[in-house]
Amino acid sequence: MNDITQAVNEVLHNLNWLLESHESSVELVEIQGKKVILKCEGTCASCETDCVGVAFKEKIPDVELVFQ
Repeated sequence: MNDITQAVNEVLHNLNWLLESHESSVELVEIQGKKVILKCEGTCASCETDCVGVAFKEKIPDVELVFQ
């Protein structure tokens, strides 16, 4: 597993236990270089708070997030 994949998985792990309380989740679809494609489900998918984006900017600021 490369560094970016490991970092993405760590962020997702930390996010998902929090998102569960909102009946939501976020999962990795694919990593293409520095582009990370994610799928949000539940109330997270339409939330304007952008906690997913904030979490990624804090841990891996140089990735580009794309949501499906």
